[in-house]
Amino acid sequence: MPRRSLRLLGYTAATTGIASYGIHRGLCYLEEKYPELPPAAGSKALREPRRPDTQHCAYTNIYAAKIPIKALEARVPSSKTPTKTELEYAWARAVLGSKTLRAEGSIAGLLTSFRFTSGDTGNSEEGFSPDKTTGAPRTLLNGILQVQRLPAADADSNGLIVSSELPPESREFFEKIARWGYPWRLMSCVRHEMSVSEPFKINGQGTFVEVRFASAHDYEVVDAEGALEKQKVIPDWTLRLHRGFARFVLDSIVRELQRDVGK
Repeated sequence: MPRRSLRLLGYTAATTGIASYGIHRGLCYLEEKYPELPPAAGSKALREPRRPDTQHCAYTNIYAAKIPIKALEARVPSSKTPTKTELEYAWARAVLGSKTLRAEGSIAGLLTSFRFTSGDTGNSEEGFSPDKTTGAPRTLLNGILQVQRLPAADADSNGLIVSSELPPESREFFEKIARWGYPWRLMSCVRHEMSVSEPFKINGQGTFVEVRFASAHDYEVVDAEGALEKQKVIPDWTLRLHRGFARFVLDSIVRELQRDVGK
């Protein structure tokens, strides 16, 4: 192999190694800061797939952070003491209006309508309610997410739930090669729940709430793969990246809220 090619290969390997190590260290930091909560920390609706007749929810990932309640109260458009439902709406708007998710929505807007705008983040007068004309569920971030359940919608309600359907062509491709022996499959749908706890006091520090950001992955049930716990899912390293991204979203939003209230 020519010396120039060897040098290029060495540079590429070194760059890849450094980037991989940096990502690993970043994930370790977030995993230590935001340990995973048990599935019971989310609502029953989060643990149930969107289409229970053909899908199963393979796992849920729930992360939480404690923040001063005034950080959320500052996002409630009311001079009165906000209710828990109003805090849940404020938290959902904070998540969907964060820099990270707005960037995703802007990229989607650029690809779909050639406009670099984040789209609806729930801040309009209609909020997250269904379309007044058609009754269809509201779509957010230029169609990336669709509202599945509103805060305080029922007794089980634990904040806003939104969902994102993956392109069926991608899912079906992985299902096809999985039948040929490929060890993994792609999910059909990703759902997120954004919830807020009841306020609580910490001695000498004031009143706080626990804000949570949860993810759930729905997969098609393939009878040939047997029991649900044996059904194929995405590989562990990809799942770790998904979990790391959820933790990163939570961390960045908490930092934004605390920075705003500290101004």
